[in-house]
Amino acid sequence: MSRKIKITGKEDSFAESLQNCLGEMLVLFLLKQKSMYTYEINQEISRISNGTFSYKSLYPYIYRLKNADCIAEESQEIAKNRTRIYFHITEHGLEHLVNIKRKYRELTTAANLMLDLDDMIYKGN
Repeated sequence: MSRKIKITGKEDSFAESLQNCLGEMLVLFLLKQKSMYTYEINQEISRISNGTFSYKSLYPYIYRLKNADCIAEESQEIAKNRTRIYFHITEHGLEHLVNIKRKYRELTTAANLMLDLDDMIYKGN
């Protein structure tokens, strides 16, 4: 009995996979602009992308980036007995952002070049 293999080509699962791949880059991009707390980062991602990107939780990205020394945190008291954790990008995070932006642009440029050749590659064969 053969087992069905799930494809990633379904629109919703494709979008979710792509969004997950871009999560760390988007977080780093925003933290390069200014220090923010997690809820604020999430709101800004949604606002700037006009709702195209939305995340149920950014904590998996935050934890990975923090463990990789790409971001650091600072607690700030916002009210008596209330603190908020702000994150900021580190030097290592800035370098990582440059590298992943370059790779992102390289891959999307190549994919766009290929997709723009639709119905043109093998004409006449």
